[in-house]
Amino acid sequence: MHLEEVNIEGFKSFSEKTNMGFQPGIGVIMGNNGVGKSNILDAIVWAMGEDDILRLRCYEEEELFFSGSKKYPPAEKIQVELIFKENSGKESPVIKLSRELSRDGRSRFRMGDEPCSRSDFSKKLTSLRIEHSLKTIIRQEEINDLIQLPPQERFSAIQALLEVQTEADLGRHIREKVAPIFQRYMSYLMPLAEVQLEVTSQNGKRGIDVEVTLSGNRIRRAHQLSGGEKAITSLALKLAVFHLFDSQFYLLDEVEPSLDYTNHKSMQAFLKDVAADKQLIMITHLRSTIDLADTVHGVRTRFDGSSFMKFYFLMDERLLRLYKCC
Repeated sequence: MHLEEVNIEGFKSFSEKTNMGFQPGIGVIMGNNGVGKSNILDAIVWAMGEDDILRLRCYEEEELFFSGSKKYPPAEKIQVELIFKENSGKESPVIKLSRELSRDGRSRFRMGDEPCSRSDFSKKLTSLRIEHSLKTIIRQEEINDLIQLPPQERFSAIQALLEVQTEADLGRHIREKVAPIFQRYMSYLMPLAEVQLEVTSQNGKRGIDVEVTLSGNRIRRAHQLSGGEKAITSLALKLAVFHLFDSQFYLLDEVEPSLDYTNHKSMQAFLKDVAADKQLIMITHLRSTIDLADTVHGVRTRFDGSSFMKFYFLMDERLLRLYKCC
């Protein structure tokens, strides 16, 4: 199952109906700052039922609607359609899911061309194993949030994210499922370091401690790492936790920290591993990430500030040689 197509109309900076196609693997969205790239990810999670305005990077519902410009009137309704495909074969079944919202507050969900209740829509997401995809989005400003927390708060945050009822169950999940994947990811990102993810107990309260042993036997806890080290450690930890959701795809918004050439290669190996069984839809400016792309989308803005898709293509070596930063 992968997200094959996204159609957006009237949502945030998209004044006209805009189509994007994706393939299994890594889909890259690129463009200058401020052209509306992150609005695409917002549209996807909104279409899947997200109602937390802050998580959609808004203060009020009105901001979800295209506000109008000299050329285009304000949107009276917004509509986002998601088309999923069971596999990459031409004859594979497709599933269409969409959400609409009018300025008068009327909200509609559809499966195929038929309207449905929100409850039935949610059940469909569950049957497709994509109900947790609302949680598997990482934004640039959120990369370090788990690493910055003290161990006890980190434990509580992961427990809330996974909705695990008991501390004992979460402790077992961390030790048996999350820790091995975290260590595997970190073997790419810090190949000369040793990492440890431990469930601790202090004053009767559980915590999750992250410890990294760097070259020269320098031991660092999570909060003692450098900025780049924190970012890649937190990214690895988050994606290791996401594995417990069994989600079909992840949405990543400029999650690569500033890295040198060698570490860009390490990030490539890490992303290839993650994309082996997940679809990644990524916003990026980095050539090293674009090198990995299966599909590439270029976003631009018109003179009035509205967003549009400048280009879309399946990446191959010829196009990669022609690529210039946009």
